[in-house]
Amino acid sequence: MDHQNYAYRILHRPASYARALVNGIPIYSRVVDKNVAPSGLITHWLAPGENTITVELAPAPRSPLTPLLGPHFAMIVLPADELDRQVFHWEYPDSLLAAASPVELPLAHVGVLHVAHELPVPAYRRGAPEDFPIEGTPAQRAAVAELYEAFATRDAAGFESAMELKTTEFARFYGPQPLAAAEAVQRLGAPWVMEPFDAEDLRFDRYLDGRVAHVRRASGRPAVRAVNRDDPRFGWGTDFFMTRVDGRWRIFW
Repeated sequence: MDHQNYAYRILHRPASYARALVNGIPIYSRVVDKNVAPSGLITHWLAPGENTITVELAPAPRSPLTPLLGPHFAMIVLPADELDRQVFHWEYPDSLLAAASPVELPLAHVGVLHVAHELPVPAYRRGAPEDFPIEGTPAQRAAVAELYEAFATRDAAGFESAMELKTTEFARFYGPQPLAAAEAVQRLGAPWVMEPFDAEDLRFDRYLDGRVAHVRRASGRPAVRAVNRDDPRFGWGTDFFMTRVDGRWRIFW
């Protein structure tokens, strides 16, 4: 790994629904009832040259915890090894106020982050476009079922197969993660009880001419979810992204 990596930081206050997209792919979509500040790595969504960062904001009820505070949202990108140097910053309402622009919601802002050096080519940019319905195709639903089956049967080889593209993508951008792999195997062996697989509840949102599918559930629950058999207070769940490479749909993030 010999390239610059980047991280994002979001500041989101109640009273708005916010969605942030990088190069047309949503990396954040939430209504919040308290102030949140999620952060994470973002290099795997970027490419050399111009990258678009889109923020969509819409009105939402104010939180009873902060009833006097209106909406506020900031999207910040920083070099991962220089977290005091911002390479992208857009903030509502400050950025619009500074430009003497209207600040009423809803609104959409499109900004540009310029990357002046080479980066690995993300898997989704190599993916084949496909015109698929929101309910997904048999091949897409089978790829989700593969992950379910691996967890349900404690099949380590099946889990590695289902997650192979995501594992290699993370290593290409951020270096090998042996501890993460060990933790994944440990998690696989825990007494998880999977929520029943329900293909009818799955939804596949289409992005980038069908190169990317964002997998979620119509019911609002995570695409894949499990609870601990011995203590149901503990559990995990996630939505994820898929792309079609080497002729089949695979989870890549």
